[in-house]
Amino acid sequence: MNFSDIIGQSSVVNRLKQIIETQRIGHAYLFVGPEGIGKKTIANIFARGIMCNSQGQRPCDLCHSCRQFNSGNHPDVYRVQKGDKSSIGVEQIRKLLEDIHLKPYESDRKVYIIEDAHAMTVQAQNAFLKTLEEPPFFATIILLAEKSNELLPTILSRCQMFRMQRLTREDVCTIIIRHFDISREKAMLFAGLSDGIPGKGLQLAGSQEFHQMRNDVFKFLEGIFDYSDMDKMEQWEFFNQYKDRIDEILDMLVIWFRDILSYKETGDFGLVVNTDKLPVIEKQASLFTIRYIRSIIESIERTRRMLKGNANYQLAIENLLLSI
Repeated sequence: MNFSDIIGQSSVVNRLKQIIETQRIGHAYLFVGPEGIGKKTIANIFARGIMCNSQGQRPCDLCHSCRQFNSGNHPDVYRVQKGDKSSIGVEQIRKLLEDIHLKPYESDRKVYIIEDAHAMTVQAQNAFLKTLEEPPFFATIILLAEKSNELLPTILSRCQMFRMQRLTREDVCTIIIRHFDISREKAMLFAGLSDGIPGKGLQLAGSQEFHQMRNDVFKFLEGIFDYSDMDKMEQWEFFNQYKDRIDEILDMLVIWFRDILSYKETGDFGLVVNTDKLPVIEKQASLFTIRYIRSIIESIERTRRMLKGNANYQLAIENLLLSI
């Protein structure tokens, strides 16, 4: 994959291409954005580009350096990953610091990529500071982080920052179609559920478990307005079944009622995410007021906040069911 294959992120891509073309390569870069936004993909292209031996377009994917990078065996590329741990500790950073003062093995420069940089402990970040400020002339450090505010201000001040933007629904749809043999209508559905994050859209499109969960949610939603309060309480088992994925369930509920609200306010199906459920959305939009639909959305978000605050799970869900 090369810069020409990147959909969206044109501002970031153009800046990185200019850095490579002019060879004005800094010592530290930070890519910030939610998981699945494409930080690792773009950072890898950039790293490959600054190490590329081609006299033309960089990266070329043809030279020895590019081939080594793509195989994952480049001796002058050093990666730090969180792996199964909850954080990146000071020992991992100390090992990097030991390596960074060794001259490149094959290339003119060495590249250090720290994935999940936001997971570095405070001790690890402090250990990294001096080298980040004045690394060897041949070293380029690339950090990937979901949120910049989880890094020390002194770390941020030493890096050139690139913020990755959420993509349009059309852009995510295009990416999904590239990877899966599905119709554009279905790809647009997953793109709408992706929240502008291509990695999430791809994950949803390829997950059979998600398909089943979504079908179960809609079975619940299509009948909920015919339920008595006792019937609603019996739906507790459905929410208990998906307890470990409750955040995704709540996302689906919010998107569903936002679809109803959008159609209720505008009469335009073009704003609807769940495009495969238009008749049901139209029917439910006719049954309730805008104020009532908004109150349901507020109840769902209130439930989410309660659960994040460690409220009793069953009690929170039962209150939500009664409020719909």
